[in-house]
Amino acid sequence: MMKHTKQGVRAVPAEVPYHRVLVSSKRRILRGLLAFLLLIGGMYLFVIAFSLLGREIDIRVFGRVNPAGGGNDYTPVYMASNFLAIAMLIPWSMFIQRWLYGMKGSVLHSVRSIFRPDVFGRAVLLILPIMTVCLVIFNWFAPYTTTTWNVNDLLVIFALSVLIVPLQSAGEEYGFRGLVFQIASSWVRSPRASLVTGITVSSILFASIHLSPDPWFNLYYMVLGVTFALLTWRTGGLEYAIVIHAANNALTYVLATVLRTDLLADVDRSAGMTGSKIILLPSIVIIFITIVVCYQTRRKSPELTPGSPYKENDQISSAEN
Repeated sequence: MMKHTKQGVRAVPAEVPYHRVLVSSKRRILRGLLAFLLLIGGMYLFVIAFSLLGREIDIRVFGRVNPAGGGNDYTPVYMASNFLAIAMLIPWSMFIQRWLYGMKGSVLHSVRSIFRPDVFGRAVLLILPIMTVCLVIFNWFAPYTTTTWNVNDLLVIFALSVLIVPLQSAGEEYGFRGLVFQIASSWVRSPRASLVTGITVSSILFASIHLSPDPWFNLYYMVLGVTFALLTWRTGGLEYAIVIHAANNALTYVLATVLRTDLLADVDRSAGMTGSKIILLPSIVIIFITIVVCYQTRRKSPELTPGSPYKENDQISSAEN
């Protein structure tokens, strides 16, 4: 079995890629399924709790009734409560990792067990301009509904789009490209098969939580799941996936304030754009970004976890050879 630190936390295995840090002599499939239930159940619990809190704040402080209270007023409080609820997946995923697998939560950041500012910076420089152009073109052609907005609401929603929406995107990445990806990959000892398993399971679960009735959007969510997992594996961490996800979501809401979009009608694009092929545009752009990153890293293997000071004597090392 793996070595443990003095605090009883399992040490990160040395010289393995991101998705294989949980591989051991035991597959622990039932434990993994429990982790998935805890992740998704916790996510819905956070959404319900934060929505109820946001409803009470709107009613008691601002005298407004948001959708959580049965109204049709898309308020900044309603928006913040929903996005902060998903952001809670960051600490929740780390807790599940620590509780069920005895592995420190920071291993979800990257193979260095930190959020790498150098990788994050490169991702922003590459992705932000491309996604900006993509979403401007997308909104040029995509149907949307406009409405009358209070200027103060628009300003606050713009600020929330920049400050809080990226945290929601990061929450989903830590949950699905982090926890789920690593757990599902640990079920198979073969390095290639474990990668395929991790990508497949994490992508299906990611698509399923969005509950889209539209096949175009189901395809879109699967494209996101597969490409984000590939980027996570290829770069050895979540930074690229978080930047694409955050850029996509944040810019969508920023443009909604510019266009004065009716967010209550169009925030769920799976309902507002049934059968629209325009969703292929961001899908193709994200695939293009993934190809670019893979091409840039073609001369080197995915970054591995740093060498540890102790000698590995479990079955992980042999499984990687």
